[in-house]
Amino acid sequence: MALADDFLADLADFDEVLASKESKEARRECILQRFSKLDKQNSFRVPDFDEGLDWLNVSEPLTFSSKESLRGKVVVLDFFTYCCVNCLHVLPDLHQLEQHHSVEEGLVVVGVHSAKFLNEKVTANILSAVLRYDITHPVVNDSETHLWQQMSIMCWPTFVIVGPQGQVLYYIVGEGHSDTLFEFVELALEYYQDQGQISSHSLPINLEKQRQREAALHFPGKVHIVSQLNQLAVADTGHHRILLLDRTTGVVQAVIGGKEKGFHDGSFEEARFSSPQSIASLGNVLFVADTENHVLRKVDLSTGFVTTLAGTGQQGDDKQGGELGIQQPLSTPWDVVVGTSPGGEKDTVVYIAMAGTHQIWAYCLKDVTFWKNKKYQAGTCVAVVGSGNEENRNNSYPDKASFAQPSGLAVGQDGIFVADSESSTVRMISMKDGSVKGLIGGDRDPRNLFAYGDKEGVGYDVRLQHPLAVSLMTTDGPLLVADSYNHKIKSVDIRKKECVTVIGTSTPGNTAGDLSTAQLNEPGGLCVEEGAQLVYIADTNNHSIKVLDWKSKTVTELPVVFGESKVDKGQTKLDVAALSQGEHLPEVSVRPGGQLTLDLKLQLAPTLHGNQEAPSGWKLTAADTSGQSILLSLPETCTKGTLSVNSQHSQQRLTSLQLPKDTSVSSLTLVVTCQVFVCHPDDTCTQQRRQFVQRVNVKADADLERIATLVMDVK
Repeated sequence: MALADDFLADLADFDEVLASKESKEARRECILQRFSKLDKQNSFRVPDFDEGLDWLNVSEPLTFSSKESLRGKVVVLDFFTYCCVNCLHVLPDLHQLEQHHSVEEGLVVVGVHSAKFLNEKVTANILSAVLRYDITHPVVNDSETHLWQQMSIMCWPTFVIVGPQGQVLYYIVGEGHSDTLFEFVELALEYYQDQGQISSHSLPINLEKQRQREAALHFPGKVHIVSQLNQLAVADTGHHRILLLDRTTGVVQAVIGGKEKGFHDGSFEEARFSSPQSIASLGNVLFVADTENHVLRKVDLSTGFVTTLAGTGQQGDDKQGGELGIQQPLSTPWDVVVGTSPGGEKDTVVYIAMAGTHQIWAYCLKDVTFWKNKKYQAGTCVAVVGSGNEENRNNSYPDKASFAQPSGLAVGQDGIFVADSESSTVRMISMKDGSVKGLIGGDRDPRNLFAYGDKEGVGYDVRLQHPLAVSLMTTDGPLLVADSYNHKIKSVDIRKKECVTVIGTSTPGNTAGDLSTAQLNEPGGLCVEEGAQLVYIADTNNHSIKVLDWKSKTVTELPVVFGESKVDKGQTKLDVAALSQGEHLPEVSVRPGGQLTLDLKLQLAPTLHGNQEAPSGWKLTAADTSGQSILLSLPETCTKGTLSVNSQHSQQRLTSLQLPKDTSVSSLTLVVTCQVFVCHPDDTCTQQRRQFVQRVNVKADADLERIATLVMDVK
């Protein structure tokens, strides 16, 4: 059986031949010949999914080996991660493909979730994304990226088209290739139907969205105080609408748009949005980032009418801009804020975090002047900061700087603060000259987009994880940050660049009350009332709005008609397979109430060095129900973490587990999984994964403290 790398080398040659075919018929003949060739030879077969993976939108796992499952189907594997804006861009293509060809007609799309961030490995969070983005095909959580590695996938998104006998037919990398996707899928269905290999059987589809209780809010994106009305505007993103609430009681004052997605101007009842993420205001006018329609909308609260200011309704790829209004295509606007132009014209610009092109754009409400004396007339929509390259690059020149999926904006006295989600940083744009500097987080290497974590500190020492929003307490600070994948709100002293946690425990939850115990779940937005007394938080995955009272240091929930929606957090799964696959360590004994400490001795071969762009890590699971019950009682910080690969030899403390004094278990079996990313001298990189099985006997006469040392040699 051919390996993935051999297949990809051969595929590159085929792509050159296919590119030379000028007519549709010539391409068709070339592709069909390719299918025939792959059938005749012992071609690369897709490996099957690992057992025990979590599946969504189906009632039982799917497999390539069963005639009642994926055997007999043309399968499109979509390797994605839910934070990736490019992955969001291809979802309409997949939806359209599924509308053209049903499962019974032979086509199955399977989303293979292959996480970038640690938070994205959690099935409950993937479920939230499946619901948020209305994904209706089967999704598997390949949390350890096994299939990603076996298929030699290099980036998100990647499509792999698989034939009815598991034969790998084609790879499509990146977005913007819908024509190629449709061409290969339709020809594959035609070819294998003629070969008698397509089966019309159904699959156990069981959509997650049909099992969820209706709630007032559905994945609210961002919140904004409308000063003119003293009301709270909420981007009810999952319901495709904007809500205006009484800030004290939560009583809905206006509903703008409907629960079904669409793209229509008109009255509040007639207007339709598609996953609007953000709102800004000026007087009686709201500006809405209508994200999945790729447009900027205007809501006139005086007339009760919604119009489109910029964008065509289709995703664009223009990284320059400069056209007027609806003539200018946009790409996934994620946040909007009203501010002053560099020329000093107050409240004349709507700044847009254009996540799709990794830039900051401006919509000009009046004739304005920008840096280098550039003048733009009213109605112009133009890129003003960022090259369009996906990087964490600071620069003195605005067009040389780069962002990585900017998702949150806040206007300060001297510039604009940017929550740059994919670089896990907060950046500053100077209003004086457009220069871009780092405030907190990230790495000095602009190409390293994997410098994330959860660490307080100063400047580059700070670690965030996919921040989505920023808001100033006052014009001088501090700056609040929605550190979304760490489930926290953090505060930054702008002058000192010092960052501390305000709300959150690193573990997703839905707990109000005292700041020290309050928990959030992927907060996506926040805003501060004038006077800095109250902070409103869009607690996105809890489908609710939280209110932080800065004076009393408490968190409450703002009620909205039907109350909150509860997210299933799932539970720790048994890792029984490790008993036969992992390295068994000597048994240890600890008394009830005692402490077990796990250390790792990590040794890299002299020719290897750590891959700093791919974070190495460890996690702790259980192989029996006794261990499972113990782990469920512990905070998440005790069961997973990162590994340092900065030296050839290191001794690292993984975790210390405190057993309950009243535990009734007599023994438990724990599994430690370590994943290390390393590179060879020629910069070819790989990863090694090792599992260790530790049996722990719980005895009244055992030691109070024990240390178990794991040894991992990476060669």
